[in-house]
Amino acid sequence: MKNFDFHFYKSNMFTIILALFLVWAGNTFIPLYNGLSTAIAENLQSLGLLLIAVYSYFYARRYPAQSANRIFWYWSVMWWIMLFGRGISWGRDFFPDVPHLYFRIISIILIGLPVLMLFSKSIRQQIKHRFFFEKIPVWHIILAFVFLGLSDIVEHHRSGANLLLYVSEKQDLIEELIEIPCFISLILIVLYMQRNERNINQSK
Repeated sequence: MKNFDFHFYKSNMFTIILALFLVWAGNTFIPLYNGLSTAIAENLQSLGLLLIAVYSYFYARRYPAQSANRIFWYWSVMWWIMLFGRGISWGRDFFPDVPHLYFRIISIILIGLPVLMLFSKSIRQQIKHRFFFEKIPVWHIILAFVFLGLSDIVEHHRSGANLLLYVSEKQDLIEELIEIPCFISLILIVLYMQRNERNINQSK
């Protein structure tokens, strides 16, 4: 428990306030524009995921080739690309006339690569080391799961959905807006880990 960081950061408060604002705005005054607003929210998510993937790639290159840290952060890039691919329906959003089989193959590859990397001894050792010996930002993780759960509630009309969704026609929009603070929380986890890693390396 010593490596669990329970500090409630300003970024956590910002994420909560942003989530409340997005839910309120989405329900009250953001128009659907025949699905355009939902598409903009989706594209903002995809852009953020792509940017953090690129950032993590260049961060990984700080380390020597074949080093455990470089491999770990390359692995994290695979997860970001997978989430990016999911956000754009594996490319179907841009090439709607292409047979769905091709997008199915792309999805299998993008999902399979980071999962298969779990069989790497280096990756498993990195996960174990970071979990037991490096600080873990508890509130970043909690908020990521909370917003993921809220998005799922809206998407599947689970119990409590009426507290988040006032107009049924805006279901897709509210779902996408709630996913934004979820992805922000995930990005904050990565930035926290990288900052902590730099501090450890500087202290050596």
